[in-house]
Amino acid sequence: MDIYLGEGEQAVWARHALTAKACRAGVQAAGLKLWAAREDIASPTCTAVAIPDGIDEAKLRALIRSRYGVMLASGRAETLGKLTRIGHMGTTARPIYAVVAVAAIAGGLQAMGAKGINVGEGVAAAMRVIDLA
Repeated sequence: MDIYLGEGEQAVWARHALTAKACRAGVQAAGLKLWAAREDIASPTCTAVAIPDGIDEAKLRALIRSRYGVMLASGRAETLGKLTRIGHMGTTARPIYAVVAVAAIAGGLQAMGAKGINVGEGVAAAMRVIDLA
């Protein structure tokens, strides 16, 4: 709370928004689909990524955690196994963490054999958003 109050609410909200924007740009440039149908309904505290057909989402998260040390979250209820959530809260609400998350999810999907995934393009797109800020 001290950090939040010290930084100021407007600055915190702007940081969350920039982190989410960088993450979403990177996810899409890497060849992945966002779960939210439109940006205006997406949360600034979480990016939900649709999992390509044929990929076991739980195994993907386990691979990402063991290989890259990055923890991602599953969907819930009807979205379980269909999406992975990248959080933008607390310590991960920093734009550079969006770059880490994009590299991890794209790299994990490549390792699992997903087609059309480009880690470099995803990272570059996320970095462009951060550099423009």
